[in-house]
Amino acid sequence: MNEKPQPQPPAAKPAAAPPAVAQPAAPSTQPHPGVPLPNWRPGNPLRLETEHYVVRSMQHQDVCDDYLAWTKDEEIMTGVNSAPATMTIDDIHKYIDRFNNKASFHFGVFLKDTGRLIGFYSCYWERRHNLASTNVVIGDKAYWGKGAVVETRDAIIDFMFGRLKVGKIWGNPMCRNVPSVFNYKAQGFRCEAVLKRHRVSPTGERVDQFMFGLLPEDWAAHKAKRAATKAARAARKPEA
Repeated sequence: MNEKPQPQPPAAKPAAAPPAVAQPAAPSTQPHPGVPLPNWRPGNPLRLETEHYVVRSMQHQDVCDDYLAWTKDEEIMTGVNSAPATMTIDDIHKYIDRFNNKASFHFGVFLKDTGRLIGFYSCYWERRHNLASTNVVIGDKAYWGKGAVVETRDAIIDFMFGRLKVGKIWGNPMCRNVPSVFNYKAQGFRCEAVLKRHRVSPTGERVDQFMFGLLPEDWAAHKAKRAATKAARAARKPEA
């Protein structure tokens, strides 16, 4: 005989999943864009690497709000004797297009482990007299005074003397820009002149300007002296 179906207990509801917890972004594992120096040809975007940084030709996808903010920061722009700019993101894209990776280079300074942009260089090679110059802005103030300029400009100087075969690299910081003056001297540049009241500051004050120069033989001697100093310090270091 047929039995009546017995009522079944209601199915238990599945336990709610725990709320997702945001995880910190992992360091980028993607290779940095640009052509490594051994394979580089004029006109191609260049990539140079140091211990902590990647110095490479800026591309349009690198343009970011940080870059724009640096151009509007009075403290940063005072270092290059300029007033805060009124640039837009579109203006930065147009600025990048002015560099051809042949005789002019707009290098971004990126952290090697994460790929984050912390500053940039504008570099020019004047072929008529075979002179080159480097202008740098480290926009991320967390890296001020941390040796970022010396480490990254070392690679650019090696590129200019070693690959471009420039005859001289020069720079002309304002005399009151103490960090910039320190960095030039730390890399073996010689002060060739002091131009008295040569520039007008954003506030209308006339200011002095240094002229620094670096020859290939001076750079080679400076690197040799630095290597010898490092070796001597290592020899004096007590063994663990």
